[in-house]
Amino acid sequence: MGLSCFKSWKYDSTGNKGNRDVLASPGSYFFLSNSAGQGDEWLKSLNKGVWIPFTGVFGQRLEETVLYERRYGVRLVPLVVEQCVTFIRECGLHEVGLFRQPGRTSLVKELQEAFDSGERPSFDSSTDVHTVASLLKLYLRQLPEPLVPYSHYQDFLLCGQKLISDRTVGLEELRNLLHELPVANFNLLNFICQYDLSDFISFDIFGF
Repeated sequence: MGLSCFKSWKYDSTGNKGNRDVLASPGSYFFLSNSAGQGDEWLKSLNKGVWIPFTGVFGQRLEETVLYERRYGVRLVPLVVEQCVTFIRECGLHEVGLFRQPGRTSLVKELQEAFDSGERPSFDSSTDVHTVASLLKLYLRQLPEPLVPYSHYQDFLLCGQKLISDRTVGLEELRNLLHELPVANFNLLNFICQYDLSDFISFDIFGF
């Protein structure tokens, strides 16, 4: 269900107030103010805190999660990814079996439920790195579509073959393909690659 606010008045060249038909999409709220001044005040109030329904993080569209979490500050990737990647990079890159050895199932579920409830659980020195890695993989696996969308999968596969036969041409094609990705997907993929985790979780990036 959406929230919509429209100015439904207009003035003609003589300054007289006239009518204007406004169409609201199904599931939207329609607000009709008594004056232009009142309408402006409503819009200012709504813009200060636009309500976005929170339905969790895991299993939700990446774009929706990033948009919702902007209320916590400007960021390019979901909080759960940011926290997991930062912790793994600081505490677990040299851990034996990273992303292969499973974490504690009960704790992974507990952390998942916490993020899905809008909480921001923190990790400390006592947190098992394999549990955090499992949480990150779970988030990526539950995305409705992989970071490299199905519609782009074949192109990336062919590009990988091109990189083997002609690296220069292949790299140019790869740059073009990356910039064709949705912005949220590109930002998350870029974030993961910057932290040297792409080799560990290629399965979850491509969804195969």
